[in-house]
Amino acid sequence: MKKFFTLLSVIFIFVFSTQAQNATFNWSLSGGGSQGADRSADVVTDADGNVFTANYFLNTATFNGVTLTGSAKGTGANYDNSLFISKISPSKATLWNLYSNVGVVMPTALATTPGGDLIVTGTIRAVTGGATTNANIIDAAGTITTFTSLSTSSSSVQSFVAKFNSSGIIQWAKEFNSGAAKDKAVTTNALATDANGNVYLTGNYTNTVILPASTPVTLTSTNTTQAAFITKLDATTGDEVWYKISSGSIVSEVLTGLVYGDDGYLYAAGDYKNATTPISVTIGDKSFTPSVGADLTLIKFDTDGVIFYIQERPSVTGTTVRDVRVKDVAVKNGKVFVAGSFYGDFGGIQFSDGALTSSAAYLNGFVAAFNTSDGSDLWQKGVFAPAIAEINGIAIGYDDNLFAFGYHYNKLGTAVAAGDVDFGDDFKLTDATNNLGDLFLSSYNVSTGVTQEVHLVGKGTGSETSNSLTSFGNNLYLLGSSNSNPITFENNTTYTTAGAFDFFLVDYSVSKAPTGINLSETTKLPFSYADNANRQIVVKNAENVKFAKLVDTTGRTISISSNSNDVLNISTQGIAPGVYILQLATSNSQITAQRLIIY
Repeated sequence: MKKFFTLLSVIFIFVFSTQAQNATFNWSLSGGGSQGADRSADVVTDADGNVFTANYFLNTATFNGVTLTGSAKGTGANYDNSLFISKISPSKATLWNLYSNVGVVMPTALATTPGGDLIVTGTIRAVTGGATTNANIIDAAGTITTFTSLSTSSSSVQSFVAKFNSSGIIQWAKEFNSGAAKDKAVTTNALATDANGNVYLTGNYTNTVILPASTPVTLTSTNTTQAAFITKLDATTGDEVWYKISSGSIVSEVLTGLVYGDDGYLYAAGDYKNATTPISVTIGDKSFTPSVGADLTLIKFDTDGVIFYIQERPSVTGTTVRDVRVKDVAVKNGKVFVAGSFYGDFGGIQFSDGALTSSAAYLNGFVAAFNTSDGSDLWQKGVFAPAIAEINGIAIGYDDNLFAFGYHYNKLGTAVAAGDVDFGDDFKLTDATNNLGDLFLSSYNVSTGVTQEVHLVGKGTGSETSNSLTSFGNNLYLLGSSNSNPITFENNTTYTTAGAFDFFLVDYSVSKAPTGINLSETTKLPFSYADNANRQIVVKNAENVKFAKLVDTTGRTISISSNSNDVLNISTQGIAPGVYILQLATSNSQITAQRLIIY
């Protein structure tokens, strides 16, 4: 595992390469309760740097010093999920909370407006086996908004979108339902807001969805599984302004990513999966024909709903027909980035300059960059784990690199043997004990896709899951879930979950990348990482390294190794877990220092 260069003494001369790390772990907050699975959904920031987290919990949960009690247990049933949204200041103080204590309320996405308002969307239903058919949301002042006549079935969830001002006071709340019976599923997936505070929303429905307006708009589809829609809601009223739907009767249509770009356009990304006999799909005045495996789909449109293009990248069939799972989208300086995962089995995603494929039996993470003007391919990058790797959140960092937050399995029981998780460009995470999932943070050069750094964010004996990533100033905020006892974060702090799963928020600070460096001339500089599974430190590109000295944080020398090879392996057998500094002295008298964590 590679870490950032750390200043040890003013006499050191530092040489930075594309593999010098700019992100530094700052702090973590964890929360949940004892009843079971408390999980995270989304994290966003506002223009003042406040952080909003969306989580859900069973019965009671505590987060950042605040304890909330959710819905009562239904007759003969376990507790169902309740909403838990927090606004946290840049100094980590809780400013206010939103929650639910009737029905089942699960957030799916958050967005903020330029004026500091918070937009929330999610699903609602009645408590399993309960006596009520209602669900509610309680704002920061205690005002209750109630949704009525809901089904208790998890297959008949309806959805809502609500606006709260910067003080957490409800401004409006709208329901997206399937009709008077509310017996067909309507779900919402992604949110975005524009410069005027208008709201854009993607979602799915079976047969029918009713959009909120002074005269409600009813949309119907021949797709009885997952028909997709995009709609714009007025900032002041929450009423529908325009909508777009998919016209094809295909297997599934899912738009899970949505962003308002710095160019003033909107970009929706997802995956469309066709029927065995392919059918054309039309959105607005644009049509395309997805393949029988779920295809990466990217749509560009403006605030008036005019669609400029639909770009589709078909899934590559391997041993069997496999799918693509799109999770997030980001835009910066003429480039749009799409991230998620795809199945291996020698399958993958077909791009114009070749296929991104993997022989791994399960999921592989990916990031793909496109030109915003026409949607043409720029570059693609994979995260190849022996068992599973997924990227669930991406954001542009303070250093103008693209950061990706995900989880990985280095092995899977006896079914998949242990091996490295490969991020490309000589960045790997190695851990033969990782059987249930650990967390990673990686970054990529936005122009070339070259991997810049990789962090092992969190590790435990249980399962860690990434959910969302956002950036503000020099901060990166990562939201995820864990059932490890304990989970150990990168700064060696630990947290023991109270129930089956708890949620957490992690903060990294990002420094500006060094300037004036010819990157093409620095790619062969030495770099190192801790291979904790094999109890060693590995130094690569070490042909010019004369010696390496490992010291602890007090400056005490732990070991010194001389070198004459291009790879230097330093044993960590018998060294106590902790943070250490590796000093590398080169033949031209340059000294670098690198911070490593040994487990």
